[in-house]
Amino acid sequence: MRAVSLGGAVGWFHPATKGRGVVFVGAYGYEDLCSRVTSHDLAEGLAEAGLPVLRLEPRGTGDAEDLPATADRVGAWTADVIAAVDWLRGVAGVREVVLVGLRIGALIAIAAADAIGGVDHLVLLAPPASGRAHRRELSILARLVDDMGGGVLADGSIEIAGFRLDAQTLDRLAAIDPTALASRPAPWVTLVGEVGSATLARVAEALVATGATVETMPFAGYSRMMCDPTASEPARGMIADLVPHLAAGAPDATTPPRPAPTQPISGDGWVEERMVFGGGLAGVLCLPGAPSPVRRAAIWLNSGRNPHIGWARQTVDLSRRLARSGVAVLRMDLAGIGDSPAQAHTPAAALYHDVGRADVRAAIEELARRGLDRPWVIGACSGAYQAFHAAIDDDRIGGIVLINQLCFVWDASYEAQLSAWMTARPDMFAAEAEQAERRGEGSGEPTLTRRLVEWARPIARRGRDLIMRFAAALEGVRPGLVEARFRDLAKRGVAVSIVLAEGDRAVTELERHAGLGGHRIAGLPGLEILRIADADHSLTPEAARRTLGDHLVARLGDRADAGR
Repeated sequence: MRAVSLGGAVGWFHPATKGRGVVFVGAYGYEDLCSRVTSHDLAEGLAEAGLPVLRLEPRGTGDAEDLPATADRVGAWTADVIAAVDWLRGVAGVREVVLVGLRIGALIAIAAADAIGGVDHLVLLAPPASGRAHRRELSILARLVDDMGGGVLADGSIEIAGFRLDAQTLDRLAAIDPTALASRPAPWVTLVGEVGSATLARVAEALVATGATVETMPFAGYSRMMCDPTASEPARGMIADLVPHLAAGAPDATTPPRPAPTQPISGDGWVEERMVFGGGLAGVLCLPGAPSPVRRAAIWLNSGRNPHIGWARQTVDLSRRLARSGVAVLRMDLAGIGDSPAQAHTPAAALYHDVGRADVRAAIEELARRGLDRPWVIGACSGAYQAFHAAIDDDRIGGIVLINQLCFVWDASYEAQLSAWMTARPDMFAAEAEQAERRGEGSGEPTLTRRLVEWARPIARRGRDLIMRFAAALEGVRPGLVEARFRDLAKRGVAVSIVLAEGDRAVTELERHAGLGGHRIAGLPGLEILRIADADHSLTPEAARRTLGDHLVARLGDRADAGR
């Protein structure tokens, strides 16, 4: 896997030798967080079968360049897909192009194929019946995910997990209708979804009418993939079905691939380089734009199993803000999360485990190789756990930022609680989805939310029972251990920021180890405690993220004490 840049869009290229290549356009926002591991594993599976794959992140999404607020996002995304198809043909030496789109990516893939005049094969994964139907589904999903100001907003935009689609973009998407194409988008079209549903049948019938040969396949594992970014499981059944389907009869390449050096992308005060380091870990190094010097370095770890772009894309936005203040930030995926494949020794949960510290060490060594020493390590939730223990073990770390840390010492009771939460998480969607369907907000089709309901019911009670069973078993940590760790960090000169959303369970966890308000450690040298009002665990509200950014710039950036 290697990085690719395409005029502001970016991608990961999975090289292979056949003459049939794949451009993959993923989902957007919350659905991208849920499906990122599946996208990576599908690309790896196709590459192993001989098909080179370019996974695209269009401008304004993921790690790509930002778009102006007034930009035609659908137009930009469509142009980026066309550029990716041209890149694959020109660089990878392929004779045939397969264009694969997931969810909103399916709509963009349809628009791009239509603009190109057709590709060799079009694959639509969980495609909406139309852009208009997708807007209805998003409005329901917003109610399931957000309780901090998201949802359908007064200006007509929809915000889910801090990712916002403005009214103009939604209107442009609504105009994409796979049932109303004037010409065939590809000689072969594969629809992957709810086989037998009226939606898939309607899309298939319309595509056949354009002259395309259409096949349908079940999307095995869809509900488990889309239930939550952290509780998500890769859709291995779908991958196992689709890879041989697309690889069958692939021709040999007519020309060898051309070398294509990766170009950095840049914006207002920052320059970014995507990389693979440490034996397969994916990351993005965000540097201050020339001629600004680098005053400090930082490593930003995953929160839960959110990919390195972060909930509400906050890791990208705050990394670039820090770069403008002189801080080089490596945002990375630990093994088994996002774009970093799991290793043989990676635990299934890939969150709270000793192996994560090895990944942090690899990041420290990568920065040191570039002359960036004594980095801070920033993490939220499970990422904060990894940052805390990495600093305890490694004296090369200069400071840590612990955002809403729910656990300081991992033991069997926490493991059981996490497992129970991951099991019960879809039920949280199910209850809200059923209410929405009863209010008549659905389209009558088996949408994402309804499929989650059907899958969640059998496991909901078991998950709740486990949570109740282990909720009282969290007092086994030796008294004073965590407080002593903070005191040791202070003696070593390691700066510490503890960031808490008021009312979050992380407040209780800190007070359990450090007293009311954390008073037993509050006076330690180099330690600051920041409390953020009107915020949730993930800091979804824009104001909460701005407050976090202000704090990070003050501690690490151009206003920070150079001695820390």
